[in-house]
Amino acid sequence: MSSNKSPNQDALYDALNIYRDAMRSFVFKSMKAVSGLLAEENIQSETDIDINDFPHLFRKHWNVAFAQRFDPDREVRSAVGVITEARNRVSHPGSEDLPLGYASGRLYEIADILRQIHAPEQKREVEAILDKLLTRVVSTQDVRSDKPNNDVIEGTFHKSEFAADLQEVYDGNAKTEEYGEADIFFNQTYITPGLRSLLINTLKRLAGKGGDSVIQLKTRFGGGKTHSLIALYHLISGANILRELPKDGEYACLRQEIDEIISEAEWDPNIPINANVSVLVGTYLSTTDTDKTKQGDPLNTLWGRMAEQLGGQDAYDFIRDASLKGISPGGNQLDDLFEYVGPSVILIDELVAYVRNVDTDVQARLYTFIQTLTQSVKRSKNVVLVATLPEGKTQAGGQVGVTVLDELEEILKRVDAVSIPLEVDNAFKVIRRQLFSPVQRVIGKIMRKN
Repeated sequence: MSSNKSPNQDALYDALNIYRDAMRSFVFKSMKAVSGLLAEENIQSETDIDINDFPHLFRKHWNVAFAQRFDPDREVRSAVGVITEARNRVSHPGSEDLPLGYASGRLYEIADILRQIHAPEQKREVEAILDKLLTRVVSTQDVRSDKPNNDVIEGTFHKSEFAADLQEVYDGNAKTEEYGEADIFFNQTYITPGLRSLLINTLKRLAGKGGDSVIQLKTRFGGGKTHSLIALYHLISGANILRELPKDGEYACLRQEIDEIISEAEWDPNIPINANVSVLVGTYLSTTDTDKTKQGDPLNTLWGRMAEQLGGQDAYDFIRDASLKGISPGGNQLDDLFEYVGPSVILIDELVAYVRNVDTDVQARLYTFIQTLTQSVKRSKNVVLVATLPEGKTQAGGQVGVTVLDELEEILKRVDAVSIPLEVDNAFKVIRRQLFSPVQRVIGKIMRKN
């Protein structure tokens, strides 16, 4: 299938063929491992399985044949269904090419499924198709009804830009202003219902008007968890700037969205949004860090760094002894700390990666700290903790990572931590919003309502 008039459709068609061949092999082997399944479905060879069969087979035999091979997440099946719908759409093309945002979104979905079934070569082939498609956008600026962002037009867009880095944003070293500036970030981010819920919940909590105190983020879409943390960081640190955006022009729709979020959170419009923020990124921090407070105290523990970020040396002093000894502070110390610093947001990204890279003794102290922290946050009036965990055991990083993940999930269960996902079905809208400038922001509003 090839047509210069439908490059987006052609790219998706090629990727779907790669996906079909890899998935049918995976499905066949998975079902063959369970006695009687192939015979039950009258499947004699891989070629008896087609894309349209995947949703049915997953739904019917998920627990016995597939659940252990994927992340323990029902959204995997949702993604398979979405890709099947894309195949049907490509098989019955209309007179116009598919929107680039739709095609690129499905390509990301396909690449991620290929990653999960351990098909790295096919995953690279799909990524190459996406790269070629985006390169064509840069060279021809042929995006039909969409108007590409300047970085796409000028050739500065790279797929790696989707790999959001919370630490760089916190340090003020974001690679692009799309991640570094609150107004630009939100203006190019589709606020999904899940993300919206996260933002509203946090504001409610900070205002002392309810809201969940401990939240874990788990999503299947690559980058979604970190992207959500960055959104939350920008909302808390830049909300007052966002509230002053003009009500007309380029930022009109964003201003309306922010006003609605603040209103739904029941935040007094006459009161500035001020809160302390702590950012702890597990793939960045280490117990061997040599950073120190202004007074010269070590910042090589999560609790020491968290306290210093929330309130400087004075806040650090509440848990100073525990930090110097490398032991977890007690609940009363954290309670006093949170009472002192006031409204605060604690963002922990890649926690499993941090815990799995230390020895057993330190792991035990970290488990104690996380348990004590979650309980203290829950007792507080206006502190919220948001942590990301791998979406499943296959992303935990080996057996050690799986053990760490199980332990952390158990700790979070004890405080009834709420899970807020970034919806799979809306994933391509996030990409589209990042790729394209809004010709009419009202379109984004309609998409959200739908």
